[in-house]
Amino acid sequence: MPLILFEDEYWRRFSAIVQARPVFELRCGAFTARERVAAFTAHTPLGLARPHLMGVFGPEQGYAGLLAASEPVTLVNGRLLDVTWLAQLQAAPLNTVYLAGDSLLGAQLSPALASAVLYYLQRQQSEAARDELRRFARVVEYGDDAPPLLLGFPWDMIAQAGEQLVRDLPLLQQRLPPLSDEPPGVTTRGERIYVSPDARLDGPIVLDARDGPIYIEANAHIEPFSFIQGPAYIGAGTLVASARIRAETSLGPVCRVGGEIEASIMQGYSNKHHDGFLGHSWLGEWVNIGAMTTNSDLKNNYGSIRVVLEGMGQHDSGLIKLGCFLADHVKLGIGLHMNGGTIIGTGSNVFGVHTAPKTIPHFTWGGEVFREYRIDSMIGVARTVMGRRKRTLTSQYEALLRAAFEISRNSRGELIEAPPSPVVIADERALARAEAEAMRA
Repeated sequence: MPLILFEDEYWRRFSAIVQARPVFELRCGAFTARERVAAFTAHTPLGLARPHLMGVFGPEQGYAGLLAASEPVTLVNGRLLDVTWLAQLQAAPLNTVYLAGDSLLGAQLSPALASAVLYYLQRQQSEAARDELRRFARVVEYGDDAPPLLLGFPWDMIAQAGEQLVRDLPLLQQRLPPLSDEPPGVTTRGERIYVSPDARLDGPIVLDARDGPIYIEANAHIEPFSFIQGPAYIGAGTLVASARIRAETSLGPVCRVGGEIEASIMQGYSNKHHDGFLGHSWLGEWVNIGAMTTNSDLKNNYGSIRVVLEGMGQHDSGLIKLGCFLADHVKLGIGLHMNGGTIIGTGSNVFGVHTAPKTIPHFTWGGEVFREYRIDSMIGVARTVMGRRKRTLTSQYEALLRAAFEISRNSRGELIEAPPSPVVIADERALARAEAEAMRA
């Protein structure tokens, strides 16, 4: 029975970081939604996303051929986190629909009913699909706050990261054996440490799993003087270069990390190889962070951090600790500072400025002055970077990036002005007045 992960209307809340990937390809915990569903069901699900993404993330045979096979279809919302619910879905009678609040969570459908709603889901119109299914199918409803969990906003990936790493334990235990003996130079604390036999641990290092499990995948390399605190996930082929990896951190495959990282997610194939702090942040693929570049994840007044969502204005995250979101192919120069809640769009290159603006559109280039990044130049850099990791920038992926560039053109309508230079305070009375005005603001 084909299983299809679909994007719904809520992809727009994530639009600043998903111009080059579907929502179901966002990593939270050890897996993306597609990877997690595949691990739970032992079958790789198909993906149904926005049109410009389908050449890379959609099925090769297309959905017309799929429906022509006259097979029942399982639909699953791509924002899903808790896959244990899938057992209930798979055991449900045909033409059963599950709702989580107003969201279409999933369904088990006959070919005829599936063909009726896939028209809407191809256009990310899940509300229309939901209303159609209410007419013909058995409906099971969950409350807004009941499991299974759905991602609602980008910062949910950070808020859920630690708990999701614990929830992923049964799936990771299937392929990662527990570390039974301490290798030479490796100090362990706690018992839930799972390491691939193909991983390389060069002591002295410390693995502290007292507060949560630690997972280290095949061909990962942990260099001397590294510290890893659970819950944490180190993806296949990732290098931890004498780094401090704090709790609730997930590093996808083939990353290069150094310095200090706390409660952050790296999608994969990204570098933060040098000193500097990364906290409560999410990074896409093919991101590079220069030496000593650092983000803030806590306001001086300990207030909750606000985030500007593309096309939706400013939102209160409700989180006291929240860092930055760097979409796919972002490049940051050395010594750059970022405030909490900063979002930098797909394909942007930022350098030569002390503090980055809090919102930078997709495909933007510069620092003191920002301009549209020429797409040919951006793709040339991407081809070089991917080649360094022995990955090919395919014609399909290049077409995806060019389409994302055109789709996001309106977001660059008024490019960002550089932040004003700091004012020099001449005397203590002027300083006191400035501090009083800042407090009132």
